[in-house]
Amino acid sequence: MRIAVLAGVMVLGLASVPPAAASAHQGYQGRRAEASAPVWKPARVNTLPGDDVLNDVTVLGDGSLWAAGHRVVNGRQRGLVERFDGRSWRVVPNSPPYELRAVTATSGTNVWVFGEGRAARWNGRAWTTISLGGGFSATDADATGAKDIWAVAESSATARHWTGSSWRSVRLPGRASAVDAYKTGVAWAAGVKGNRPSIMRWNGKSWTLVPAPALILPAPDAVVTIQDIAVVGSKNVWAVGGVGWEGADEQGDDVNFGRTLVMHWNGRSWTVSVGAADAQPYTGVEPDGRGGVWVLQGHWNPTLWQVTGSTWRQARLVRKPGTDAVVFSVARRPGTTTMWGAGFTVPQGDPDDPSANGTFWRTQ
Repeated sequence: MRIAVLAGVMVLGLASVPPAAASAHQGYQGRRAEASAPVWKPARVNTLPGDDVLNDVTVLGDGSLWAAGHRVVNGRQRGLVERFDGRSWRVVPNSPPYELRAVTATSGTNVWVFGEGRAARWNGRAWTTISLGGGFSATDADATGAKDIWAVAESSATARHWTGSSWRSVRLPGRASAVDAYKTGVAWAAGVKGNRPSIMRWNGKSWTLVPAPALILPAPDAVVTIQDIAVVGSKNVWAVGGVGWEGADEQGDDVNFGRTLVMHWNGRSWTVSVGAADAQPYTGVEPDGRGGVWVLQGHWNPTLWQVTGSTWRQARLVRKPGTDAVVFSVARRPGTTTMWGAGFTVPQGDPDDPSANGTFWRTQ
């Protein structure tokens, strides 16, 4: 095990770490490239009555897109599911009457959305709801096919596995908040166990822990969170999150501090880094279709990074003047480098009617 401080970044890992730099806003990074990353431009801003928010998005190989969240009309909240078929947008009718936190799909007639203790399937005509257990509220879901779908909940040490006919409860060696189903019989999940990252791998029969080194935390009471995991290949896996703790500023006032956390698996060992400067956590990671990944940092007016090897390129997220943006989820169209993001936009300041409008972004 090797411990080092490289260019202002605290690093602990079992493999070599590229030179890194940190700033007050940007946590761990590798070498910066001069060329800019693709621009993320709005593809759609909803104009639905009331407030609406998109929590998750998934994209199929044919270019169709599904997103799930919620909308509020006249003080009443219900689920929201939207579909883009490559040409036009549609709100799917009769969405489940509760907030939807995750979505995954294998076709236009096999779409699953997840809310508190429940999953609902769209077969192209109607919804069918299935209980997942009152203590299981999915935070992420992914599928390799119609008979291989995984869902995890950060509050549970079990996962749910759809086999084509039923949802089975499967024990996990730790709690998982994110899952990436890489191919049939192979899936990775990430969360925390105690106060250290917990990375798990499904081998077709059971989930096992992938050994990870302990972290050097910036404070005794610091709390570690893992927000997302992405499998680029068997020797290229990324997990991202943050470290947060309470403290006092120079005036003695109570404040919350945070640093970024990034982990990379090369097939043999992990490179793990905790950022050295106060920064928003990394909140999402997704393969970019070129052997690298996109990393989402923060939710409000977030930063997007395209990472190739040790090179981090910052991308621009376009939003309408006078608005703030929130991005909760990013996804790639399989077989391409086209990326999508989903969240919402709101007017800046404090208007009398600060309605949220579900918003989609796409790389250009």
